[in-house]
Amino acid sequence: MFRRTPTAVPALTLVLATAAAGLVAAPAAHAAAPAPCGTSVSDYTGTTTKDTPFVGKIVIPDSGFEDREITLSPVAANSSLLKVEIKISESQTTSITGNFTLRVNQLNHGQLSFPLYTGGTGRVTDVACTSGLLASSRVTTLSGTVSTTGVETSSGIPRQLDFTASRI
Repeated sequence: MFRRTPTAVPALTLVLATAAAGLVAAPAAHAAAPAPCGTSVSDYTGTTTKDTPFVGKIVIPDSGFEDREITLSPVAANSSLLKVEIKISESQTTSITGNFTLRVNQLNHGQLSFPLYTGGTGRVTDVACTSGLLASSRVTTLSGTVSTTGVETSSGIPRQLDFTASRI
């Protein structure tokens, strides 16, 4: 038999209040995962045919140098080989072909590391993809940092310079 005692009533009230609060304050729904952008090698180089290159500018602030052109060209479809060309002057262009490394950040966007002629490493830290009705994970714009011939700190260390490049 169940006997009502003065301590049983407050305990029952607490249980009912907790249960009601759970019904009113339902757990928050999980936010949708961000759309992928540049999460696979083919998003940069093409799936079945070699994609078009990325062409842009390296910004060289306060150095006496003009901004420089940069071109990042896929070597083959669905391959991590990338040719990186930097125009130093009207008559001189440096280039290197090597494999890039792809990582995916918490925003579901790709980030790349790639070799440079200077011996350093270029980094793509931000990518943009087609959006709207024709949205895809194919990368249309890259932004990041590189070093280039002749642009150094006062200590002689190559400076990391910002660049942005888009598909032509």
